[in-house]
Amino acid sequence: MITIFIRTVLVYFIIVISMRLMGKRQVGELQLSELTVTILLSELAAAPLTDKNIPLAYAIAAILLLLSTEVIISFVLLRHPKLKVLLTGKPSMIICRGKLVQKELTRQRLCLSELLCALRQEGIADISDVEYAIMEENGKLSVFPKAAVSPMTPRAMGKNVREDGIAHALIIDRTVIPRNLQSAGWTPQMLERELRRRSLEKDDIFLFSVNDSGTITLILKDTKEDSGR
Repeated sequence: MITIFIRTVLVYFIIVISMRLMGKRQVGELQLSELTVTILLSELAAAPLTDKNIPLAYAIAAILLLLSTEVIISFVLLRHPKLKVLLTGKPSMIICRGKLVQKELTRQRLCLSELLCALRQEGIADISDVEYAIMEENGKLSVFPKAAVSPMTPRAMGKNVREDGIAHALIIDRTVIPRNLQSAGWTPQMLERELRRRSLEKDDIFLFSVNDSGTITLILKDTKEDSGR
């Protein structure tokens, strides 16, 4: 029993480290080679857990070899884009300038009902509203609606707007996040001054965030009301 426990924990950490080294993309965003490696990793990890006669070292060696191969191939493909096309394919134009490319639809083995479903998931109710639809290398569909049905933007209206950027969470559930302080350009002293100005302690705060334009979002613990500036 102890042996199974140790083998399971070791394989778990090896798989976690391996997936971490492969990157942060979600399963739906994996390239074909990455998805293949992921499937093989699961098989290699399961073998020594279900069969005690298989030495754990064999599985570890195979996992490390597979991971090394994937990392090396990734670097090679970065240097040689033409090889990448052979292994991962290239984007396919499903709808071009408002016209459905039926040959490409057949080539991608994508039926019309699946295309319509994908368009609805992107908020497109009518295929005639699409200017471009591109099947990306990872199998996802990128959709660009026609200008007439696109949401009105400040740029289209000729207006200049302030870039607020992202909200940097400086305090999460009473805990100060140093890396977010740095990314927001704040110092611990600046944060303390702001809290004193509001007559607050960090233990009172569930969320304290600030975006790139300086707008603060504050959510207090428990029943205390939210406030902002």
